[in-house]
Amino acid sequence: MPLFSPLSVPRTPIATHNPINFDSARGGLGFYTPNHKYFGWQVIPHDNKWSDGTPSFMAPMSHYHLLQEEKFHVQSGSGYWFMQGKKIKLSAGDDITIPRFVAHRFESIPNDKEEPLVILYRYDSQRWEMEERFFRNVLPYMYDCRRAKVEPSVLQLCIFLADCWMPGEFLPMIPGGDYIRCAINTLFMWAFAFIGVVFFGYKRSYVEYYDPQVSKRRIEEESRKGK
Repeated sequence: MPLFSPLSVPRTPIATHNPINFDSARGGLGFYTPNHKYFGWQVIPHDNKWSDGTPSFMAPMSHYHLLQEEKFHVQSGSGYWFMQGKKIKLSAGDDITIPRFVAHRFESIPNDKEEPLVILYRYDSQRWEMEERFFRNVLPYMYDCRRAKVEPSVLQLCIFLADCWMPGEFLPMIPGGDYIRCAINTLFMWAFAFIGVVFFGYKRSYVEYYDPQVSKRRIEEESRKGK
């Protein structure tokens, strides 16, 4: 990925959407109300690719969580979770907990049924607005870059990640344990986020992707409906 990509990439207005679907719902994400057991869900294409055969960004890069541990529940499909040198297969009904400061990622497992991996997830310390702002920005931004045929900017991604206190494992070959690698990747993230904001004008959020007032109204409406 390049450091910089155009700020003028057309942004699809999805602030009112829940769920948010990509590639005719081949992949997507959605959000529950704050009183729900889970924060939200994601759909990862069964072969980790879009319909045109290009790689899907729904399977994330390896990353850390600084503020919370993360819990996953596999609703359907199957996938691999990678952390601490282990490759863990999970299928429908399985759960896994990811501790703080541990690099991890996951991906779908191709299967004959062409069934996507659908996961539910939550955090032990929920910061609802921060998390919804992150997911509403980062995945639509990457999809819009794909549509515009430009590579996402590392600077912009670092800004999104820093806003959620979630450093990516940009430097995976650093020697040492999880804490050392987490600390160095965190410094990398904050440095690049600073450069992106100050020198290139990238933002942590875009109104086309996330509007807090729209989100508040949606949550109130869904809560009244008992969702």
